[in-house]
Amino acid sequence: MELFQAEIEGIGRHIRDTQIAGICAAMKVAYECQASGGRIFSHVLVGHFAMFAASPGIPGQPSVLPQRADRNISADYNQMKPGDFLLTNGASLINPDKGTIPNPDKGTIPDVGPDEARARGTYTVAITCSYARFYKTPIGALEPVKMSTSLEEICDSLLDSGCTWSCGVISTPAIPQFKIISSSGLSQFLVYWACTAALCRQIGTEGSDDGAGVAREYLDSALRSFALIREHEFTLIDRVARAWTDRVLLFAESADRPRLLVYGHPQVGKPYEGTQNMFVNEAYETAAGSMIMQPYDLYKTQLTPTDIVLIGAISPDNGDEIQVAQYARQIGAMVVAFGPFDGEGGAGALSDYVDAAINTHSGDGAGILDIPGFAEPVCPISGLSGNLVLWLLTAQWTYHMVQRGQTPNYWQNYWEPGAHEYDDRAQADFLKRGY
Repeated sequence: MELFQAEIEGIGRHIRDTQIAGICAAMKVAYECQASGGRIFSHVLVGHFAMFAASPGIPGQPSVLPQRADRNISADYNQMKPGDFLLTNGASLINPDKGTIPNPDKGTIPDVGPDEARARGTYTVAITCSYARFYKTPIGALEPVKMSTSLEEICDSLLDSGCTWSCGVISTPAIPQFKIISSSGLSQFLVYWACTAALCRQIGTEGSDDGAGVAREYLDSALRSFALIREHEFTLIDRVARAWTDRVLLFAESADRPRLLVYGHPQVGKPYEGTQNMFVNEAYETAAGSMIMQPYDLYKTQLTPTDIVLIGAISPDNGDEIQVAQYARQIGAMVVAFGPFDGEGGAGALSDYVDAAINTHSGDGAGILDIPGFAEPVCPISGLSGNLVLWLLTAQWTYHMVQRGQTPNYWQNYWEPGAHEYDDRAQADFLKRGY
């Protein structure tokens, strides 16, 4: 837990201290493109968290960098022209065996990519991503189709999110093949929301302010939120992780082995393998993630008292999330929630209905920046802080399991050589042991 926290805080400082000039320069191009009649496209969609982390309808999302909620980004490429702008996190991939082998990215990457945008004259900016080759990726570290094109080769400007080339950042002795606990989603969306802040400021001042001040303010606010989690929530996170470990191992041989089921209210966007929420999607079958985490909706009709339910929230009192908490506790499951529980929710907040409530220290969950020209505060940190807590819980639960000689099974990045075979073996062991 401490190692992952330090990694994420280091990434945040890296972006704040080295990337703001590049962010503002990129957003100046976006602003000028739009001011001249061009369109802004945003395809920061590669990765589980990315699919829903900035969806339309999130409180504080001004959609000045509008994410394509249905992920049909090929349709956007067909519209692009000179004078347009694209923000992306995925290199072009063309499956050479199309028609016989399904797209391994399951629809998150189309047959044409950002190089198609550049070919049409669209200015392209990329955010570094662990699922795509960039300057940190060692030779041969990913499958050949992923090594054939780098982010640097398909963009006019590169923003360094500070992510590692592999999804995971933590080593564990029993899994020498790869690192676990992913930093990829957090790092990319620190950049995305800093870009949003800078562009909002440029729009609000008609280009007279490059937005460096508000981009820095956003990143400082995110780092303060992360620090508050470290200072005030670590004890509770450890207590929850110990309780999860106790429950998983106590009932490991029972007919109703504990499941760790993750829920968050449905967000705008095309569902991905049955999930429609940033936290659920980040937890379920993600590279460097634990196999034990499953979507609550898959098992809600089979819930048992041995199960664990984890609810991820970006507001303190969402009705769907409260209903899930009430039902799960009625069944007897252990219910844990993380979210913006600073007290603004009043009576009837989600935190009132769970066994443990972890505060993400993100205000009311909505935007945190007041920028002239925008009716509501923009740029939330609740998704990022929630993502941090999700991975801290995963890391600390894994630590306690390892301490008891029971390393849980994890997913290797699908794009790393040997991952298919490794994941098949690990999944078989997971189905046998339940963790």
